[in-house]
Amino acid sequence: MAMNNRFDNLVFVIRNNNQLNSRALDELHTTHAGKTELSDDQLQHFNQAYGGLSEAEICMIREFGVPEKHCFSVSNLRVVSDFNDSALQSEILADKSFKCAAIFLDCILSDWWIDTFEQRIINAHSAVLPHARGMFAIEQYLLEATTTQVEAAAGATIHYVNSGIDKGNIIETKTLQNIWGKPSIWAVKAASYNAAFELLSHYCTKHNSFSLSDAESQKEFGPLFLAKQFTAQKRQQAASAFLAIKQSQGEAYGAA
Repeated sequence: MAMNNRFDNLVFVIRNNNQLNSRALDELHTTHAGKTELSDDQLQHFNQAYGGLSEAEICMIREFGVPEKHCFSVSNLRVVSDFNDSALQSEILADKSFKCAAIFLDCILSDWWIDTFEQRIINAHSAVLPHARGMFAIEQYLLEATTTQVEAAAGATIHYVNSGIDKGNIIETKTLQNIWGKPSIWAVKAASYNAAFELLSHYCTKHNSFSLSDAESQKEFGPLFLAKQFTAQKRQQAASAFLAIKQSQGEAYGAA
């Protein structure tokens, strides 16, 4: 996306709540670029540098390899602690060349964003809408849905942002295939992240992107999951439930 010449004033806004050290990340990513297998010590170095890695992020390393660049490698970068920061708002309001925005991961935007960009804001969601909305959606959905429903929800969506949570008009979805062949629910989440990145990156190269006419409204809304609901107990339950279903699926197809 940083090399997409179609946008002549692309600005990246990144939260840095953990006070990450860009030089330390440079060294790690340069040293281990492309590696899918890291020792425990090497993983610990990444964990320390990022202020903690989730299970899904570790699975992304194993599946897709360590990227050569990290989020602070891009040019034209704004680092904030809050996307609704007043200084950032003033900059955006003062620069009339800003036309659209794309967001991903744990973003709750104030209404001024939607008003300023005249609704031309899209979000990448790491599950297929309208099945599962909110935070840790596929993990929490797994605990209350049928196997078929989980299969339909595993993947990613890009949609326009409105005042509701994951209720905006859907632009495109991508459903993962054979999720029970993955080693864990975290590997499914990693694949969902990657699908979301791909949808977002591809969309921003399209000629008619952010037209508002390239999406369909959601006719119904799936359950909304909140981060505070995803307790340590539920995290373990989700991991165990996935493995139990995986085993039963293998037995059903004669693979166990």
